This record gives sequence, C-alpha cells and structure tokens, in this order.
Amino acid sequence: MKANNLFLWSYTLLLSAMLAIGRIYDERLEILGINLSLIISVTYIVFSIFLLFSIKDLRITKTKILLYVFYFLVISITPILWLVYGVIEYGFLKYLNYILIVIPISVIIVEKFSYEDVTRLLIALLAVSTFLAMLALAGQAISANNDSGRLSVLGGGPIIFSRWLGLGILILTFMPALKRYKIRFPIIIIFILLSIASGSRGPVLSLFLVFSLFLFLNFRKYFIKFLIFSTFLAGLLLFTGVSKEIEKLGRVERILMNFTPRGIAMKSTTTRENLIDGALTVFVKYPLGVGAGNWQNKANEIKPNHLMPLEYSHNIFLEVLNEFSVIALLVLILLFVYVFHLSYILMQNNSMNKSSLYPLIFYALTYFFINSLVSGDINDSRLLFVMISFLVVKSPLIEKSDKLC
Repeated sequence: MKANNLFLWSYTLLLSAMLAIGRIYDERLEILGINLSLIISVTYIVFSIFLLFSIKDLRITKTKILLYVFYFLVISITPILWLVYGVIEYGFLKYLNYILIVIPISVIIVEKFSYEDVTRLLIALLAVSTFLAMLALAGQAISANNDSGRLSVLGGGPIIFSRWLGLGILILTFMPALKRYKIRFPIIIIFILLSIASGSRGPVLSLFLVFSLFLFLNFRKYFIKFLIFSTFLAGLLLFTGVSKEIEKLGRVERILMNFTPRGIAMKSTTTRENLIDGALTVFVKYPLGVGAGNWQNKANEIKPNHLMPLEYSHNIFLEVLNEFSVIALLVLILLFVYVFHLSYILMQNNSMNKSSLYPLIFYALTYFFINSLVSGDINDSRLLFVMISFLVVKSPLIEKSDKLC
C-alpha cells in the first residue's frame, strides 16, 4: 500500500510539473549544465506509457467519444496538412507538446483516476500556484525576456502566471477539503492582488466573470458574504498603501485602462481585432486548415500589407478552425456543449454532498474556457482539457461515505 501511494504521489507531482512547464524541453530549466525539464519529461513519459498500457476497459459516453474524436483529429489531420503546406519549428513543437503532454494526461485522468486521484492532483496544482506566488513575492518572477515590467512565471509570461493564480483562487474557494481552513482567505487576497499586478486583463476578467456567475447561481446563499469580502478588498485597495505597493510590482494600469473618472472608456489596442480578421481571412481561403503553426504565415501571405504580429490567433476556436480544420472545430464546439451541460448537471445533482468536487470543476472549467477565448494557444489551454477530463472520470467525484447535509 505504501509503495502504491508513493507511486501515485510521484506521478501526480510529475503531472503537475508537466502542466506547469507545458513543454517537453524548456531551455530555461537548466542548472549546472543539466536540463531539468528533460529529466522530468523522460520520467513522465515512462510512467505514462506504463499507465496507458494498463488501461483494460473503456466505458463509452457521448462526452468521452467527442473528446477522443477531437484528439484523433488533431493527431491525424496535422501531418496531412503539413505535407501540403509545410511545417515550421513553432508548429512542430506545438503539435509535439500537445500529443505528448495534453492528450496522455487527459486520457490517463479519464481512464485511471478516482476521487482521491483528482483531489491529489488539485492539491498539487494548488502547490504550483502557491510556489509561483511565492516567487513573485520574493521578487524572482520578472522574466529576463520580458521588458514590459509585468509579473510573469520564470519567463513563461504574465498571462500564464495570472492563470495559475486564478486556478489557485478557485481551488482555495471551492475545494471541500480546504473550506475549514480560515488561512485560505488572506492567501486568496494575495493571489488576487498578484494577478492584478500581472497586468493581464484576460485572466482577471475571466475570474471576475466566474465569480459573477457563482453569485448569480447562489445569490440568496452567498450575497452577504460576497458583499462583505468585496467591501473589505475594495477598502484594502483604496484606503491603505497596498495599491501603491502593487503598482510597484507590475503593470496594474493595464487592468484599469478602460476605467476613467467619467466611466468606462473604449481604450484598447487593435491586436485582437486584427487577429480575428486574419483568422477569418485564412478560413475563407483554407477552410480545411493549414496545419499546426502555419496560421501566421498563411495570413501574411494573403495580406502582405496587413501582417499578423503573433504566431496564433489567441482564440481556441479560431486556432482550431485555421490549423486543424472546420471538422475539428465542429467536434470541439459539440464537446463544449456536452461538457458544460454535464458539468452543471453533476454540480446540481450533487449539491447536497459536502465532498463534491463538481462545483470547483464547473467554475474552473468556465474560467479556463473564457481564458481560451481571449489569450494563448491550444497548449496554453491544457488545464482546460484537464478540467474536461475530470468530468469524464469513471467514478463519481464525491466521497461515498460523505453524509448529506
């Protein structure tokens, strides 16, 4: 039993490390000439192969079919499109990291995980969020390659840093095993302040929308508590020196750029509009896709006088449409429809069970889904696919012995 627990915890830590790094090889994780990411990746791959081959039976559900069909399309269509349109380094690495990190982790969670395993992984992910927050507080999280002055994750970028903090906030708020610990409240506040200091509007807006949805669905039960907490947080920002200290950490003005004394102002760069225009332009000419990583080149070929500044369109639907075909997009849309319906039903059906993980998964799913619509590429949405996988786990994500309240 001890050996089994050691294996489970070891693999859980490997999964959390791979989800945090997000790539098989990371040149930034080199110490004394030894690249830690390669050691972690090789160990993870060996463990994963063992677990994948230990899967003996598959229980078919509509959601699981859609998830696996989407994975199959990404794996199979990409090489075909590369034969037609070519392949670049960014596209190859994106494809490699997705099929070696996101897909195996997702399948193993779906087929092998139980309530205890999901709980264990969520705790490990919270540990990652806490570690990153500690680095930020220690002043070690300013990337050497980031000249914007925004807080980031060891070179990984302020958006990813803020996403991890958002996940930490959601775990601290909704995870049943942590609700009895009052220490989580000051930690939540620190995470919120650091997320604002990152200057990344997408994760902050997503978190605001998620808690607005929570308040809407639980208005009578939590309105007073939410009002007290919001008032306290606002007072902390407005009437203490905390806000000035936060401004020293990062680009807080990017979060507040749309708010002026006269109200909300439409201040923004036109980057998002240009990305959408480029994505639609590529779709019109290449409705069957151009292959992973080729979107920017094809968009710039079509409109050489209107160049795309980024390698991806910062929207998971547009990215899948342009790089993996309209067929993959339709499957992905159906998957999200089924997943959100399933997530809400499971949350409601187990609302009386104190140990239920479904509220946390529902709101984390919503959080990462909104993030995927405004920033990052498909690999940056790996935690979104982890949340989807949690919902398709064979056994219910509740403790069987838990008494109804």
